[in-house]
Amino acid sequence: MSDYLDLVEAQLTELTEKGAHQRLRARRPGLHGRGAGNSGSGGSRPPRPRSEVLAFLAAAAVVIAVVAIVLVNAHPSARHTNASSAGHTTTGSPTTATHPTTTPTATTATTTTGPASTTASHLATQSFTAIGELTWWLLGPAPCSLAGQQPPCGSIVRTTDGGRTFTAIEAPRASLAGRLSSSGFSQIRFADLKDGFAYGPDLYSTHDGGATWNPVDVSGQVNDLAISDGQVYAVVSPNGTNSGHLMRSPVGQDQWSTVTAAGLVAGGLWVLGHEVIVQSSNGGGFGTDVLVSTDGGASFASHAAPSPGLPCDFEAQSPPVIWAHCATGTESGVWRSTDSGASFAPAGGTGLSPLPNSALFAAASDTTAVVGYQQLYRTADAGSTWTSITVPGVVQWAYLGFTDSTHGVALGYVGSVSTANERLYYTTDGGQSYHLVPIS
Repeated sequence: MSDYLDLVEAQLTELTEKGAHQRLRARRPGLHGRGAGNSGSGGSRPPRPRSEVLAFLAAAAVVIAVVAIVLVNAHPSARHTNASSAGHTTTGSPTTATHPTTTPTATTATTTTGPASTTASHLATQSFTAIGELTWWLLGPAPCSLAGQQPPCGSIVRTTDGGRTFTAIEAPRASLAGRLSSSGFSQIRFADLKDGFAYGPDLYSTHDGGATWNPVDVSGQVNDLAISDGQVYAVVSPNGTNSGHLMRSPVGQDQWSTVTAAGLVAGGLWVLGHEVIVQSSNGGGFGTDVLVSTDGGASFASHAAPSPGLPCDFEAQSPPVIWAHCATGTESGVWRSTDSGASFAPAGGTGLSPLPNSALFAAASDTTAVVGYQQLYRTADAGSTWTSITVPGVVQWAYLGFTDSTHGVALGYVGSVSTANERLYYTTDGGQSYHLVPIS
């Protein structure tokens, strides 16, 4: 993998030198397979895993996306997430807001370490997280090296030079979980060089850069996790179902507490600064409501979800505007709110053909978004009209994401749906056109 990343980096460096990436702006560093997830502080767009990291180069986002996509292939039946919602990592200080209604939960004090990670060149990446242009972590399967461990085991490597070199760090002493596993971990998120989390379905934490990992007891399975503004949030289910609780801890401590104001929750977790969005789980599944907090979870407003009882993904790069892409049972739909979720209006205007529930969605701004499955469609007028985007040779899309209002990445299958036929594409005009990034 190191040769592969070196080649991609060299090509993107060439693009940078040609002036393709001259625009700098704060953006979210946690670009990885979901969970992914949303980050930032205050109301600004964060530098999705959760002080602010500034000036992400768009070229770095392309390299990050290459690695993040592998997770989609490892779990083809999972709902996809995009770059703007996938990792939620920041290095900011914990919020100063107080939340007296939360209830502490116990954590274990036992510290364990796992098998030494393999080198990146032998790592089939399953999860990815980043805190800046040059600092990433990759998770993948590796041979078990400790007595009593049951395969598969996990391997974690870290780079602080944008993929030129990788250093193996310890992984939790637990099995690497699959999509339907009831124990172990499947995803990683780091908030900074010291504080990280491995989760799904169990939860582990490190506060020394991965030298040691602590199993954390949150009395349930972690279905989703996001980091923002010095806090880590998680959707925790006590019985492995969609219905659970929203929990939170300072990133530097294992002091988890229930965000009781949210009540029962399901998925759709999005965190940006003090804004927290999550879907309710009324009736034990995905509920009829979307819950929106603007004070870090101290209180939530409950509003009708666009597609009651079915899962949604939310994006809110410019509050109070919230985009929603939801399953409807037979087809997916796009909705948009301009009042922090108090009401959602259909945003599937003219020109948008029916799409399956597994379609992908990514919002570039409060008015611009791209959605698609076998065909891409783009809106620049908040969903009133959609224009088809032609990308020669692509038969199906596996990933869509934006790092700011103009730069984004996508992964498409050329010829047939096969891992060997994946190709990376890049946009510098907010999704109006996508250009192949040669990697060989």
